[in-house]
Amino acid sequence: MPKVIPEYKEEAKKKIIAAGHEVMIKKGYRAATLDDIAEYVGVSKTTLYLYFKNKDDLVLEIVKAFPEIREKKVSEYPATSPFDYWTAVLDFYLDNSDEENALYYEFLSMVPTNPEIAKCFSGNLSLELERMTNGITKQQMAGKVYRDADPRSIALVMMGLFNSIRALSLSGVKRDELRTRWIEMGKILFGYQENRR
Repeated sequence: MPKVIPEYKEEAKKKIIAAGHEVMIKKGYRAATLDDIAEYVGVSKTTLYLYFKNKDDLVLEIVKAFPEIREKKVSEYPATSPFDYWTAVLDFYLDNSDEENALYYEFLSMVPTNPEIAKCFSGNLSLELERMTNGITKQQMAGKVYRDADPRSIALVMMGLFNSIRALSLSGVKRDELRTRWIEMGKILFGYQENRR
């Protein structure tokens, strides 16, 4: 039996993860099957089992990839100031399809019953919170963000706002209104002033 080159195996796994994410965006977690994913990738269902024990195992890998997916997409938006960066993050969430945002909530709903997915979401949250806190601290030191607020508090509020905006978007609030309100409230939250650069 021929050996599989490790680099090929890792690349194949990434393709399956991306395909699983796409299929689940289109069909939803519950409706998507491993057969659907295998067909999308162009492999047998048996091949999927070489990489994943079951659909939840695949979901775990998709959730692990969320921070990288977000950062890659956010980097595509131009940001000339700290506030522009946070608006780019908002635009990332608003540009997601309703199906993509709904899938995020489907995965999040698995947290109480799946300890591995809970641990992954918690790890993502911790990393994101630390990254955001450090970024806000640097912005405060540069005089670009209100200095008297605790950076971690701002980061937690930001994360809550982004999740709420996703939910509001799914609930039918229009993108333009969400973006306008975000800019208005974000400036207050950051103590942002137009003359700061």
